[in-house]
Amino acid sequence: MGLFEIHCHTLESSICGKVPARELVKMHKEAGFEGICLTDHYNDYHFADRFNDDVMNFLKGYRLAKEYGDEIGLKVLFGVEYRFCDTNNDYLVFGITEDFVIRNPDVYKLTLKEFRNRFQGEDLIIIQAHPGRDGQKRIDVNLLDGMEVVNGNPRHEARNEQVFKYAKENNLLMTGASDYHRDTDLFLACMEFENEINDEKELVREIKAGRYQIIDNTRFA
Repeated sequence: MGLFEIHCHTLESSICGKVPARELVKMHKEAGFEGICLTDHYNDYHFADRFNDDVMNFLKGYRLAKEYGDEIGLKVLFGVEYRFCDTNNDYLVFGITEDFVIRNPDVYKLTLKEFRNRFQGEDLIIIQAHPGRDGQKRIDVNLLDGMEVVNGNPRHEARNEQVFKYAKENNLLMTGASDYHRDTDLFLACMEFENEINDEKELVREIKAGRYQIIDNTRFA
């Protein structure tokens, strides 16, 4: 079984990220993680304003992390935390790769429904991030695959128990993560998978199959 942090942000690619990509990788390796999935923010103010629509600059955090992860033996997968044009909700999208973002740099200009329809043939999953946080709204569950039922970010009220109940009632996939931005966010929550995960598609497969447990260390903080 392997520990994965599947919601984390780098200094290089997220305005709110405080830890450089290489340091983030080092910390998770030393903490005993098998891997991480980087989910840097991608929306009109994080992306368009900061990177002037240059997706290659957006990828800097992931590429630095992947290079160093390969060097020291930590698996680094690619993901994105999207915010679409019709809402302030945030969505973790798993199963995409850097090539997907290069080919589709404008997706933050879509609505969630438009995104879902446009990429319905892709093997990806859409998870509403921290849906219990102030400012996040409930939406049509048919547009989602799942919800982040454990969000460990200590600077926001996540209301994890309420989210868990809602996700269970609506038969949604469930994920959990630290929502790592700072070094003090290490190992607040994560997922422990039964099978080895080597790439983004295998991460999607294992989440869909439910072959994991969510570790919530926020309960003991």
